[in-house]
Amino acid sequence: MTFALLLALALAADDGGGSTTRPNLLRAARVTRSEGCPNVARIADGVASTDGDVWDSPRAALLAANGVVEWDLGTVEPVAALRIQADNNDRYLISGSVDGQNWSPIWVAQPVELPGVQTRTSPEFNTHARYLRLTAEGGDSMYSIAELELFDSTAALLGAQLQRIAPPPPPPPAPAPPFDSAWLVVLGVTFVIVAYFRWVAAKNRKAAAPPPAQPPAPPVA
Repeated sequence: MTFALLLALALAADDGGGSTTRPNLLRAARVTRSEGCPNVARIADGVASTDGDVWDSPRAALLAANGVVEWDLGTVEPVAALRIQADNNDRYLISGSVDGQNWSPIWVAQPVELPGVQTRTSPEFNTHARYLRLTAEGGDSMYSIAELELFDSTAALLGAQLQRIAPPPPPPPAPAPPFDSAWLVVLGVTFVIVAYFRWVAAKNRKAAAPPPAQPPAPPVA
């Protein structure tokens, strides 16, 4: 019994906890700067939409044309992969820094030729950062981010469970109003009344008209 327990502890030590993957590191990060992004908390709240949803859905954080958001991860972390769900026709730039002063580009999420918000996944990286910065450029200058994720390993990316909320279906078209046959009665009565008064007016004009002049009688021889 003691030997089995020691063996299990040894195997766990050899594994070093490497099988445990961490979720999106931005979930626990502190926002240190937010300009032009009033709903910045939506960017890393673990709730995204389905691809194709409208760019300004209630799950997306709108970002101004010159907006910027920065996070502090708390310590220097390995950066292996990024995933973003954002408006389709813009570029989203993610930069990193280890000291909050010197920044280096990590990834640019390129536009996608599909409507609405769309998910982009970065290639694998081998870099480190404590601070992360998000900006946007290009497109129509109308930017929105439904979710941004940062992972310290590709295994964490593959195992990440992102809640996606589908947009509500559009309301059904309003049914056509029922045909009101009363209008036919109104139109018919109106036509009869107008025709009657026109007939009376014509009759009165005919009665008031002077009789036609008679030609003079021929002279008597």
